[in-house]
Formats: sequence, C-alpha cells, structure tokens
Amino acid sequence: MGMDIYAGTFIRYYAQNWKTKTQQFCEENGIAYNVIRANHDEHEKQDLLEEIIEGVHNWQNKMIEILESHDINGFELWEENNEKEYYTDKPDWDALGALLLMVSAKVLGKDCPAEYEKNMDFHPYIEEATAEKLDDWSLLAGVCHFIPQNKYLMFDWFLANGKKASFATTANLKAELDAINDILWNVDENTILEWTETEGYPVDAVFQNGKYRRLQESTVYNTESLAKFCFSILYRAVRFSFENNVPVIFDF
Repeated sequence: MGMDIYAGTFIRYYAQNWKTKTQQFCEENGIAYNVIRANHDEHEKQDLLEEIIEGVHNWQNKMIEILESHDINGFELWEENNEKEYYTDKPDWDALGALLLMVSAKVLGKDCPAEYEKNMDFHPYIEEATAEKLDDWSLLAGVCHFIPQNKYLMFDWFLANGKKASFATTANLKAELDAINDILWNVDENTILEWTETEGYPVDAVFQNGKYRRLQESTVYNTESLAKFCFSILYRAVRFSFENNVPVIFDF
C-alpha cells in the first residue's frame, strides 16, 4: 500500500475530485490506470456530493464545539468546497521511514544507516526516539490528518466519514519540519524545493515512445536521498496549506 500526500479540502478529497501524482502521469502519457470507485450515475454523484458537503461542514462545526468544551478556544473554520486547488505528490512509506530514521538517529546521537531497504518496517530508532526525545511530534505519533490552524494541538477524534483518527494542526507539522531542517541540514527554501527533483528513488525504468523500459529493480535505497525527497514533498504541502488555508492528509 503506497502513500500519497494531499493538501486540499476534505470535501474534494472525499468526493474523489483529485488525482494522485501517478494518475496525473498516466493521463498525461496515455497510460491506462485503474481507480476503484463506487459506480454512481450522475444523479447519484450529485446526491453524494451534497451529502459530503453537508457532512464535512457539520463535522467542522462539531469539532470546534468539542474543542471549546475542553477549553480549547480560538480555532477558526476554514473554507471547505469542491473547487479549491490542491497539491499532491507521492513519497511512499519508504521515503517517510527514511526521513524519520534520519532525525531519530540524530537526536539519539547514533549513526544513521546509510542504506534503507525497500518495504522495510520502521527502524527501531524511530520507536526509541519517540519514547525518549520526540514524544510530542505528530510525525512520529502516526498522525495523518493536519487541520489548517496556527495553534499547536494534537488530539484523537473522528473524521467526517465516522472513522476514528489522530489529528494535529498544520502549525505542528510546519514546526516539526523546521526543527528537522535545523537538526539535519540547515538549508534554505530553494534547496529544499529542489530536492523533489534531484533526490529520491533510483530510476528503475524509463518511459519512452509510449512504453516503459525496465532498467533495474532496486531493493536498497540511499537513506539521506529518500529523506530529502520526502522532506521536500512535505515542505511543499505545508507551504501550499498555509497559502491556501487547506488541510494536509497522508493518503494510503
């Protein structure tokens, strides 16, 4: 199961009115891809969209009410609709694992493994760092939903679809990314943005003349390159979130 980063409204997300990076690439290059979605006619789609819109707005209001009942005040509703622009990219779990491994090793004062195995479980350093040093970090707590607020908060509640989830704010995520940059690299924004294109997974295949050609099959990656790639994607998502006042979601 892969992982995509999505920055956009919950309504657009639940309405499936967005396309992953892989889907976009396939469309641009005329490659067939399969998306598993409910089969609705146009009337059913419209009814479902109206239900999603109402459900998300009710969920927003209820969340504010719950927070205020716990003396957490000052949260503001953000605009939710099915039209706002979104950002998405695909770091996958290995790149996120590499990023968390690098920062965990650093704060523990341990050497970080130079290589990261494909589909590897999260390294024991991550659990150790979470328990000893970074217990208040949303990235290490498994949070996958970040609401657009300037306050710092993590909490467990329910999504608009009724599923229980862990939440944090985009302010939390931004602060953690700033801390990671300070801990690991201390580089400027332009360098971070470049990493999306210059770092990441090895090139295992090329797409030429409408066809894929396999070059190799990598099972071991460079840890720091994956970490920089993931960091750049998360940084872009958070920047987009603050510019457009939208949530950030880890989709898998």
